[in-house]
Amino acid sequence: MNGRAWLRIVGQNLQRARRQFVVSALGIAIGVGALAFFLGLSAGVREVLLGQVFHVDRVALEPPRSTLDVPVLSALGGGGPRLIDDQQVARLRALPGVRRVAPRTRLQFPARAWGGAQLLGRDRYAELIGEGLDPAAVADENFSPAPFKDLEEGRTHERCNGDPDCHTPGEYCAWDVHECQKPVPVVISKFLVELYNGSFAASHGLPKINDFIASRFRGFTFTIELGASFLGARASQGTPRQRRAMLVGVSDHAVPIGVSVPLSYVKRWNAEYAGAGAGAGYTSVTVEVADKGAVTAVVAAAREMGLGVADSAAEQAGLAITLMTLLLGLASLAILTVAVINIAHMFYRVVSERRREIGVLRALGASAADVRRILLGEAAAIGLVGGGLGVLGAYLLSRGVDAAVARWVPDFPFKPESFFIFSGGLVVGCLGFAVVACLGGALWPARSAARLDPAAALTAV
Repeated sequence: MNGRAWLRIVGQNLQRARRQFVVSALGIAIGVGALAFFLGLSAGVREVLLGQVFHVDRVALEPPRSTLDVPVLSALGGGGPRLIDDQQVARLRALPGVRRVAPRTRLQFPARAWGGAQLLGRDRYAELIGEGLDPAAVADENFSPAPFKDLEEGRTHERCNGDPDCHTPGEYCAWDVHECQKPVPVVISKFLVELYNGSFAASHGLPKINDFIASRFRGFTFTIELGASFLGARASQGTPRQRRAMLVGVSDHAVPIGVSVPLSYVKRWNAEYAGAGAGAGYTSVTVEVADKGAVTAVVAAAREMGLGVADSAAEQAGLAITLMTLLLGLASLAILTVAVINIAHMFYRVVSERRREIGVLRALGASAADVRRILLGEAAAIGLVGGGLGVLGAYLLSRGVDAAVARWVPDFPFKPESFFIFSGGLVVGCLGFAVVACLGGALWPARSAARLDPAAALTAV
């Protein structure tokens, strides 16, 4: 039997028993639709959590902590947080699969900041939460109007009594030393911007910040005071002084809450206000790998060095998404199983009803393989139609869910425009799965039909 004849017979059979086939296709559509919906939801949530909130290609390492790691004991010389040294950083850089190692160190003394009158109508005051970030971590990102690096090198050291006395563009007059300096470049995280959009902006009646507005904030300056806190705390050594800072960009490498400044600034400040030991090492290191699969080996090697993972939230989030997807996928497979059983039952009945017709086909020269291909072709058509309807229904339902969330759910950090991702691979995979499921349900009935004796089928009542 040639292909054209096979297609004609399959189409005629589907047309004659369209009610049975529609019911079977709807069963497949419900199962495949549920599977596509949950897989699309899993892919969308995974993209947000593991692509924007957490980064599965990075691991943050820190020295092991103990109960003696408290500031009081550190001041007395009897404890305090341990630091990562340059030798450990070099060993991490030499590990296979590591693309980039970025040392970090937190501010280890009180500091505060204020500013924003030109944007928010009045100055805002806050404790300064910050860390030093190795500029190499953001070397492939663009910042303006100043680069993210230590700007102490190459400045003029021009004497001054006020900003007008500084003739080099971008410099200001530091009043305590009467010397022209460049503002300290800082970057903030996308998480902080999302937190502002989701909470602060709404409660204060301020506009939200999109990518365009964020780019317009570059060059925004504010004042920081090192060594003093609004809560009354002061650094154990050094004299408090004020410096100007400038926002030069937004980066997902920055500390989630607070500001990140070039590492060398913080190391100098820690040595000045918290002691020479505080400026000699790093409080954490971020290791970025070229392949996500290398993370496990990097973590194992780091633990051999005495380092620990600072935050396993990405791993926990990924595991939670996987388990949820597995449970929902099992529910979808249960629906599909019922549909496949229904298809098998339907085809057994079809074979029983078509015994004489099958006998005629065999008598006219159709082989057992031809009979089997006809029934399997009908099953594949059911799977293709049912799978297509299921995927289309899942996509339309996802649009409705996104619209409902956009209308009734308040903004929150990293709220996406869509919680679903229907990739080409997902669509093709669901369609293929539907076809394979239908073929599996029809396989045994098709084999039973192919084994019918033509003479017995023709004489059957």
